[in-house]
Amino acid sequence: MTPFYFNKEFHSRMSFDSNTTDYETTRERLEARKADDIVIRMKELLNFGRQQLKKTKLVIEVQINKHRRNVIYEVDDWVWLSFRNVKTTRLCKDLKDKQLGPYQITVKVDTFYHLRLSVSMKHLHSMFSPKLLRPYSEDPLSEQHSEPFRLITIEDDEH
Repeated sequence: MTPFYFNKEFHSRMSFDSNTTDYETTRERLEARKADDIVIRMKELLNFGRQQLKKTKLVIEVQINKHRRNVIYEVDDWVWLSFRNVKTTRLCKDLKDKQLGPYQITVKVDTFYHLRLSVSMKHLHSMFSPKLLRPYSEDPLSEQHSEPFRLITIEDDEH
């Protein structure tokens, strides 16, 4: 079973002539029936293969979409830009910022977003994939509430 056969339902080196042969001998009739059985079996295999490909495609989609974020930004939204593909003069990449911004979305083109970048970033293209964007919020830890800081005093014991 070849991929060509799965797609086209015939082998690439198969003849296409419409030869309707009248079988004279019993042996020819038996061979023709055997060939018909092979064709039926091949069609069954073809259907089985297609079903397996559909199942595999669904499994792969589930695995891929597990980590995909379905975030849709609108024009005038503020976002953080990932620093992943931006080259800097810093010697250690671990010390560079992880996010840039916040920047405002000015135009949405298909699934890409045009950001209003600062003048110092004019060397960057201003269209970005949503994969590189994160929503901006005034308080990044809005769900975490911490107690106010208390001053700790240390007693000085002289011994």
